[in-house]
Amino acid sequence: MRSLLAAMLAAATPIAAAPPDADHLGVWRITHGVVAPWTVDAAIDETMVGKRVVFGEKTVVAPKPLACRNAKYEATAMPPDGLFQGGLPTPPNAAARALGFAEGEVAGVSLTCDSGIWEFHDADVDTTLFALDNVIWTMSRAYGATARPGSPESVVQGLLEFHFNHDYGFLKAAADARKKWMSAALARKVDDYFKREFGPDLVPPINGDPFTDSQEFPTRFAVRKGATAPGAALVPVDFADGYVTKRVVYRLAYGAKGWRVDDLIYSDGSTLTEAFLMPVE
Repeated sequence: MRSLLAAMLAAATPIAAAPPDADHLGVWRITHGVVAPWTVDAAIDETMVGKRVVFGEKTVVAPKPLACRNAKYEATAMPPDGLFQGGLPTPPNAAARALGFAEGEVAGVSLTCDSGIWEFHDADVDTTLFALDNVIWTMSRAYGATARPGSPESVVQGLLEFHFNHDYGFLKAAADARKKWMSAALARKVDDYFKREFGPDLVPPINGDPFTDSQEFPTRFAVRKGATAPGAALVPVDFADGYVTKRVVYRLAYGAKGWRVDDLIYSDGSTLTEAFLMPVE
């Protein structure tokens, strides 16, 4: 799978913004929510995470209150100051970039139905955002969002949904909370890493978020279709914000508990396992 891995790593190109007439019909999945920038406090209902939203021609099947009948759709293209019904704080350009939108007009769709008027704003062709109760929710229709349960892609999707909705600092408690998606071998390597001594004046080998390969946490992710061989799988994931897109390939192993993440492979070819062994600076 070496040549396939090279192709996966090389395929991380910027995700195009959706055209104003993009077709939003079909199945989406709510991946994560953030407190809206026009407020300082809002309750994020984690029961929304992982829920499907199906946009049909006349009906929307979704968690309440988004579910509705008599749906009518209208393509939109809005400047930053028009997003979320004009709710972004000043300057709206900066607020929009912080939410993951590229510079310029943002394509999307306006939905009018029995439950009201809903505005969906597209960060890219596979990602759209909407506001509900002072929370901005992200939805994805990338391959992993509708992958078969138990498949390598669905395992990575589940891990990243948890990751994006919880503390992502690479500390022992946070790493332990993600072990349910790890192979036994990777979990042992995590334990060994945190047994090392990191003094207060030293920079640990992993200084950032290894699951997204970033210092500045991305605003969204897209789990792509992977490649599977007996006992092993490679699943590429694109991470993006309002400026850049990068790719990390998740390597999974099949064991007694099914598919589990066994290592991460970064764009330069290095791995998470190698990072665990790096010296302290």
